[in-house]
Amino acid sequence: MKDRQFTLLNLLGLSTGLACALLIFLWVRDEMSFDKIFDHDDQVFQLLEHKKTNGTVGVSEESSGPLSETIAAQAPEVQYAAAIAPPDWFQRFTLTADSKNIKAVGQYTGKDYFNIFSFPFLEGDRAKVLVDKNSIVISDQLAKRLFGSTDHVIGKTIRVQHDKDFYVSGVFEQPAYHSSQQFDFVLSFEYLKDIQSWVTSWNNTGPRHYIKLKKGTDVNAFNQRIAGLVTRNSGDSTRSAFAAHFSDLYLHDVHSMGSKTGGRIEYVRLFSLIAAFIVAIACINFMNLSTAKASRRLKEVGIKKVVGAGRAQLVFQFLSESLLLTFFAIIVAILLAWLLLPQFNNLTGKQIKIELGSNLILSILGIGLLTGFLAGSYPALYLSGFNPLAILKGKMKTSFAELAARKGLVVFQFTLSMILIVAVTVIYQQVQYIQSMNPGYNKENIVRFDAEGSIHHTEETFITALKKIPGVTNASFTFNNMVGRNFGTYGLDWTGKDPNAAIYFEGFGSGYEFTETMGMKLAEGRSFVKGFGNDSNKIMLNESAVKVMNLKNPVGKIIRLYDKPMEVIGVVKDFHFESLHEPVKPSYMMIANEDRLYKIMVRVQPEHEQSTLARIQALYESYNPGFPFDYIFLDEAYHKQYTTEARVSTLSKYFAGLAILISCLGLFGLAAFTAQRRQKEIGVRKVIGASVSNITTMLSAEFLKLVFVAVLIAFPISWWAMSQWLQGFAYRINIGADIFLLSGIAVMLITLLTVSYQAIRAALANPVKSLRAE
Repeated sequence: MKDRQFTLLNLLGLSTGLACALLIFLWVRDEMSFDKIFDHDDQVFQLLEHKKTNGTVGVSEESSGPLSETIAAQAPEVQYAAAIAPPDWFQRFTLTADSKNIKAVGQYTGKDYFNIFSFPFLEGDRAKVLVDKNSIVISDQLAKRLFGSTDHVIGKTIRVQHDKDFYVSGVFEQPAYHSSQQFDFVLSFEYLKDIQSWVTSWNNTGPRHYIKLKKGTDVNAFNQRIAGLVTRNSGDSTRSAFAAHFSDLYLHDVHSMGSKTGGRIEYVRLFSLIAAFIVAIACINFMNLSTAKASRRLKEVGIKKVVGAGRAQLVFQFLSESLLLTFFAIIVAILLAWLLLPQFNNLTGKQIKIELGSNLILSILGIGLLTGFLAGSYPALYLSGFNPLAILKGKMKTSFAELAARKGLVVFQFTLSMILIVAVTVIYQQVQYIQSMNPGYNKENIVRFDAEGSIHHTEETFITALKKIPGVTNASFTFNNMVGRNFGTYGLDWTGKDPNAAIYFEGFGSGYEFTETMGMKLAEGRSFVKGFGNDSNKIMLNESAVKVMNLKNPVGKIIRLYDKPMEVIGVVKDFHFESLHEPVKPSYMMIANEDRLYKIMVRVQPEHEQSTLARIQALYESYNPGFPFDYIFLDEAYHKQYTTEARVSTLSKYFAGLAILISCLGLFGLAAFTAQRRQKEIGVRKVIGASVSNITTMLSAEFLKLVFVAVLIAFPISWWAMSQWLQGFAYRINIGADIFLLSGIAVMLITLLTVSYQAIRAALANPVKSLRAE
């Protein structure tokens, strides 16, 4: 209460830093808990494949349909095994029950799936719910939407896609958002085999596989035994299977030779580091202000020692003051975090709650106690050891060590702040770059929806009707989503190919005028347009495919796809069908056959968007009565690939702003302390003719020098750190000198504004008042 300004600055800076660190701690804890919600987590593994391509080894989640079933039959260590369909290959299904038509997300899984993943069951026996091919297992939320209740739904009929009836065999609790396994209902993988025979072949990939190993299994030895299983069954020596701990894959989703090398864990580390930076900056403020304030209490220490206070009493006094203020800061921090949590959840897309369990309380108290002890240790141990006579005679002077320590701490905290500013700038520019970069096609004003119901197998007729709608500029279809790998093969062969080479090509089965609808550009040749006769034995390649195949003058050349001769009619310029984390892969296009589930792509005029969508919906519903019209704009799907990066960019901006704010609070306090300490000096200078600008410059220059040193230290560190982060993108910005120059100027200006208030205030003070009080 004696010095309200210092107390308020200390409390505000420390509580803000701790609140920020608490929110990051909650976010990190939430990320670390993903997919760890299942029983026997240490026994659940996913089967992955190493794939050798052009001398490099990649890792794929996709494998052949029979893999898990075969491993379970041959490996006694496997307790349960189950395959699932590729999550992105199947559209949202229309389910019908009690005259209700509802869109829901489904999945095909093996019969032991629920023995591997312990989703709680409300009804049904988890070990038997998928034994029958005609069974359907639904979530409690879907049961309420379809039947109004979760009670007595076993045996009820649900019609899928207005095509086939399934019987409810179980009801499970909707998967928590902490699970990467997200669906509303499950059908049998055995049923998928009946309708999609390709999943039974070892030469096709797509399904994903999960196993539960018996307790105590040596995973390394297990992986050595199953490594050659795919080769033995498929004859492909470039592929080998291995098991990876399932719950680790959410964070460590990038592999190299089986080793975890990246993924979301990079952002967990990044934000953990940011939290450490912010707490460090807040603690430095606290320590600097506390030590500055303590040096004004020398006479108090001297008098107390003269009247009998022992050193232990003084140590206890200073430490208790520091710890008490820290305790208040913790309470304010928790309140701030609680108030900000709803907005923080909106920014991060999470559902975090503050639950003050023992671990969280101990973590907060640990940081608080450490901060309070460090901040109070200087006045407690240093001041309490002085000779009281020297203090009272006024012979005590600020030591060089004290000034060096304080200045060093200022440099350190602004170094951290500067690193954060550069990091935020680079992240923001990279996110803007990947979201604005031309992907090789025009993603704007494209509406995408599924060819289902009676549209399936009559896509060309439906496309013809679509093109007649006012506001539709073009339309076609493909079985590729355009925002990720959907279908590919190693089955292309050509003259001159290395017989030992295994090269993956992404496939685009499409209708006529697909490249025109998507706004793709041709490098040479022609595309699939009507008027050239039968194109079923024709193929188009992208530039990357031509390059990897080393084809000279490719148009007119004959290549083989699954041993079928195909004539190359055109080369399309490279376009991105994966995120910019990946380079463009070789790809081909061919006229679609009728065994795929297609995506309709419609380009609409932006000025008539809503009316055009209404007409498209009316046409869709005339083809598919009872099917809800479910669509998405392609640019939305494209930007969803970068949701994580966009959130990181937004959060980083807030955190960097807080770091600067906290640093400036400390600087503001230190400037006030300096002005007070040099009060008489300023008075003397004014009396002998110094102007306000002279004194302001003198006081400001001291702090600007410290910040300039911090800028010089921060630049190389931040350049190295952000260069490492950018390595995760195949297409990335260059970190130019302008980023550092603008960041440095910004920090210097902020410092000048922060310090100048106190400097000008001191310079304007009446020198008579400071000089007569001696």
